Amino acid sequence: MFTVADFVSTYNNYSDEELYIIYNNPDKYSAEGNEAARIVIDNKGGVDQLVERLREKAAVNKEIKRIQKETKEMGSSGIDSAFIKTVTQSAILNTDEVNSIIDHQYTKVEAALENKKIKPRTIVGSVVGGFIAAVIGGVLWGLQMIYSHRIFYLFFAGLALLCYGIIKFATRQDKTNIVVFIATVISVMLALLIGEFLYSMIGYIE
Repeated sequence: MFTVADFVSTYNNYSDEELYIIYNNPDKYSAEGNEAARIVIDNKGGVDQLVERLREKAAVNKEIKRIQKETKEMGSSGIDSAFIKTVTQSAILNTDEVNSIIDHQYTKVEAALENKKIKPRTIVGSVVGGFIAAVIGGVLWGLQMIYSHRIFYLFFAGLALLCYGIIKFATRQDKTNIVVFIATVISVMLALLIGEFLYSMIGYIE
């Protein structure tokens, strides 16, 4: 059985959130565990300071999310990061911290906007990738019916993921791009048709 000292050694590595959970739920822990939690919390300034640190951390996280949201909204509207920095203020975070959050979030916004662009690579990759996906997916779908004489709908999800994965690899863009999305739908439909055609030609094999 663990002693108070054992628990103290473990709890010393716990975050404020983890310690507060133990403190706030004494019925879920042993007497030794609760005693150890009190000792560790006292060593870190007591319950009041623990609660205050948690409040400050929650406030910082809320502020970070606010800045991220504003950056995403403005960046998606075509506003550059330099202007966003001039209009974004914070009473909790310093300027360097605010700018760092904006830069990080703006990079994500740029990547998302770039992903939605329809480029030559998008068209070519979707056509080539969609064709390859339809053939491979169609063969697999046909084999599934030929050897089982039934349709496993779980395989349909796998077929859709296969087609999407091949097209995504070919275009280097994901389903938020309308061309990639449409190509995936078409390739899945073609794969189903190819599979049905193979099954009608070969039939069930026991």
